[in-house]
Amino acid sequence: MKNFYCLLMVFLIPITAYSQMGEIEGTVLIRNTNEPLVGAEIHIIDIDIRIKTDDNGMFVIKEIPPGRYNTTISLPNSEIIEKTILIVTADEILKPKILVSTVDFELESIEVTTKREPKTIVKKTIQSKEITRLPGTAGDALRALPVIPGIGVANDFSGALYIRGGSDEDNLYYFDRVPVGYPYHFGGLVSSISSEIIDRIDVYAGGYGAEFGVDSQAVIDIYSQNSSPDNLRGKFNLNLLYSEGLLQGKFGEKGYWYAAGRRSYIDLFIDSLSFDTGAITAFPRFWDYQLKAGYDFNEKHQLFFNLFASGDKFAVQLDGENVDEDFRGSTSFESGFEGGGIHLRSILTERLTSYLSLTRSNFLFDVNFGPLISLNIDAPTYTLREDLTYQINEKHRLETGLILGLEPGEVSGSFTRIPDEGEVDFDIRFEEKYEIDETVRGQRIEAYLQDRYKLLPYLSAVIGLRVDYFNEIDELSIQPRGSVRLELPNSSELQFAYGIYNQSPIPGQLSPSVGNPELKSSQASHYILELKRQVSPDTEIKMAAYYKDLVNLVTSDETYVYLNQGEGYAQGTEIFLRHRSGEKFLSWISYAYTLSKRRDRIDEPYRFYSFDQTHVATFAASFKPTSTWEIGAKWQYRTGNPYTPVVDADPLPDPRYIEEIGGLENLQYQSPSEILANIIYIPVYGDTNSGRLPPYHRLDIRLSKTFRFSSWELGLFLELLNVYNRKNLLDYQYNEDYSEKTSINQLPFIPYLGITAEF
Repeated sequence: MKNFYCLLMVFLIPITAYSQMGEIEGTVLIRNTNEPLVGAEIHIIDIDIRIKTDDNGMFVIKEIPPGRYNTTISLPNSEIIEKTILIVTADEILKPKILVSTVDFELESIEVTTKREPKTIVKKTIQSKEITRLPGTAGDALRALPVIPGIGVANDFSGALYIRGGSDEDNLYYFDRVPVGYPYHFGGLVSSISSEIIDRIDVYAGGYGAEFGVDSQAVIDIYSQNSSPDNLRGKFNLNLLYSEGLLQGKFGEKGYWYAAGRRSYIDLFIDSLSFDTGAITAFPRFWDYQLKAGYDFNEKHQLFFNLFASGDKFAVQLDGENVDEDFRGSTSFESGFEGGGIHLRSILTERLTSYLSLTRSNFLFDVNFGPLISLNIDAPTYTLREDLTYQINEKHRLETGLILGLEPGEVSGSFTRIPDEGEVDFDIRFEEKYEIDETVRGQRIEAYLQDRYKLLPYLSAVIGLRVDYFNEIDELSIQPRGSVRLELPNSSELQFAYGIYNQSPIPGQLSPSVGNPELKSSQASHYILELKRQVSPDTEIKMAAYYKDLVNLVTSDETYVYLNQGEGYAQGTEIFLRHRSGEKFLSWISYAYTLSKRRDRIDEPYRFYSFDQTHVATFAASFKPTSTWEIGAKWQYRTGNPYTPVVDADPLPDPRYIEEIGGLENLQYQSPSEILANIIYIPVYGDTNSGRLPPYHRLDIRLSKTFRFSSWELGLFLELLNVYNRKNLLDYQYNEDYSEKTSINQLPFIPYLGITAEF
């Protein structure tokens, strides 16, 4: 009998152990789109099991003991490492759905390769869903870009980006390969592209390759989602400024689409508002929309179409004794932008790929400022672009492109010349007005050739050449660019980049009515050294040093209105530390030092550039204690902007009064009382940008909560802007004789509430 029990135990023990095992049947999906992630590696660390997802993003692990397992999900040829915990229960099948953010996965979807291409230029890639978690953004991805080191803004009301000591005119925006000339409503109130459809933003702060760079020194390349979930998805957002909505879905098995739009609504509730000096006759309003549809014909051909537009408008009636006579009457402002294109990506052979785009963009501007000043601009641009990539072998990859552009613009109105940067004594009341009626027929030809060459397993280089021709300045510019990348033994990368970047004068400077058509392009030479190290799977650190040499800058001239006679430079260092633990915790620490100077003429001393911000430091963190709660904070410090101080004021007869009486020689015939009634004070300024506004700093806090129901989600968020109510100075306002000045501050403490609904 004893032997029988022993024999029975020998058979029962393995059967019992087997019955206590668990099983995992999981699915890995791409966050935002819920598309299956193919080829992702699942690593259960505690028991060292590795398995890859199949074509449906699924993986199966059988006979796994019950327990709590630390697990990572990674992708080949990328830096993605997503962490999660899987809890296995005996005799049960665990069916987790794991969402992975593909922020750093940079292989284009049209390429299927296991070879790592020679990568050189470090671009800052930010995923929209990540950056909009940071406080102070109200969920606006483009408004959140100043958290990146080397990117600043002038004030709380501006969205214009100052990148590495440059101005916003140095930046070029793309949205799905379409140039964007209107990235912000009313100059920075909110971006003109909904963050709900943005997948990622690539920021090229300088030293980038030959594929970019017509009339720019920095590029903001915005990508929208290129797929949609199988079921219809919608999301709606309601906040204090505007309402917006998003719908996306699929048609057929291979097609996808989305439609997004928003509109402000204060003008729907308030028609007009009166005040002492006039009335607002049309409250500020803005709107925008984005549409996209794509279809994958097969593995080799992908087609998509996109269309987007935005608009701003307001009007005011100015009256009363305190309003200057030149500005009395109706003042209205209306601007807008339209963009769209059709794009075809193709694998022509195993080694040759093509990306063909035909796009149209149009900038519209209509302003009437009192009885004397008006300007109407209609500036469409048609672009045909073809980019080819040829993989010669494992070490060489050739990239080439041809861009043909047509710019048939029209400008009309009565306007003055455009003031120089730093020209504070420019007074539009006393500047000569010119009647403008011009038709522009701009033509551009751009071409580039670039070789990505892997010299050694740890050393690669990019050598490129860009050639641009613009008929308005009749100039062919040749711009060599290159970079070298070295992989160091300690999981670090060291890169050096050099490039020449030419910029054509802006249209107003080339105008035959108010400018100089003989101007040529300015030139910037970039020298950049960057170091990147992956400290751990969750933590990375980046450091950079740069120098930009600027020549042939366009500045004002008494004889020729404008000349290529300015010079300048910008230099700086940056450090950026990012830590990310899955979806639970995200933190950024960044610091940037910048010195940016200009001189308007060669015989003048250098001065601070108006967009110089010497020190900018940012700390931001976001924490999810549960899957439905999130709290975050962001604190930023930056040096005050340069400004030109008023040191005195001269009482002089109003120039318009002198013109009215027939000249200064007739002043002696006027009564003293009449002369005194027409005396105005003209400010006397110190050296250009010799003063500094006080430092800026501000703390923002964000709290959000998600309520999940069977088929939809409700989200609430509360942002507390400028928590400790810092009085950050915007500018000074002077009294009539400039003997006293008062401070104009930026945003005070503001609570900001938003509601989202998603199904």
